[in-house]
Amino acid sequence: MDIRKGELQEMAIGRAQLRSALSNLSVSLTANVFIAGSAALIIYQEQRNALIFLWLSIVVLLNIVRLGFGMFARRQMETTETPQRILRRLAAFALIGGLAWVPLPVYFLPAIETRTAAYLVFIMAGIATGAIIQSLAYWRISVAFGGPILSTTILGLLLQGHTIDYVVAVNVLLLMAMLFRIAIISEANFRNNQATTLQATELAQSLQHANDEVQKANETLKRLATTDPLTGLPNRSVFNQRLATLIHARAAVSLALIDIDHFKQINDNSGHAVGDDILCSLALSMLDRADEHMTPVRLGGDEFALIAEG
Repeated sequence: MDIRKGELQEMAIGRAQLRSALSNLSVSLTANVFIAGSAALIIYQEQRNALIFLWLSIVVLLNIVRLGFGMFARRQMETTETPQRILRRLAAFALIGGLAWVPLPVYFLPAIETRTAAYLVFIMAGIATGAIIQSLAYWRISVAFGGPILSTTILGLLLQGHTIDYVVAVNVLLLMAMLFRIAIISEANFRNNQATTLQATELAQSLQHANDEVQKANETLKRLATTDPLTGLPNRSVFNQRLATLIHARAAVSLALIDIDHFKQINDNSGHAVGDDILCSLALSMLDRADEHMTPVRLGGDEFALIAEG
């Protein structure tokens, strides 16, 4: 039972992570394409290398594929029993998307001048940072996309061989370490918050269920305390309370006392089952004939009463 409960909780947390990962996916991918286009224009203006547009086409195509899978995942989000599997696939697509950015620092960065290279490094760090911030509920997506971009940016800077490049590379390395640490801590906090929310919801449901059970038990006790268990008529307690209320209010009231002649002989000769049937028949007859102003009551044994208001 506890194992199944744990699986359900893990599934609910996974859905929340998936919901968060997909919440801004379209905006993130649109920004990705826009930034890729900006980087391509900067590099083309510097190098006049048409290969940059081939790279841009690949990035755009991959983002379209990622968006299509995100739309599919959104439709499956609330019904899937395997949200973690979809999250892993999102991470795999993010890794492919991150690898698509590798040619910029590896192939294009070494051939451009320092000022443009600074722009490019800024773009690479910015796109990785944005992707990591957008995927804080599931750090694997962050690392899968940002890892290749930042790692190859650091490598490209180191290959430049200048002191300033080494300094920038160290700063990018520190940025990468800090962002990845934030991503891991954020996912842990996200999961803890979701688990706390689920536990609070479960506790509230348990309290509501317990309250409903108590209410049902109180209603049952009240019915047992005021109802004759054999005939279902109100019992002597109701008779005493109702009559006292009417007398105190000085209301006009009529009282009929009814019993069954020779009832002991019926029980002795025919058995208590027959006697019980007769008592129930009398109770039904009284109920059939009583209107809204009459209260039929079983006082006990074969003794009945009818209180008629007005």
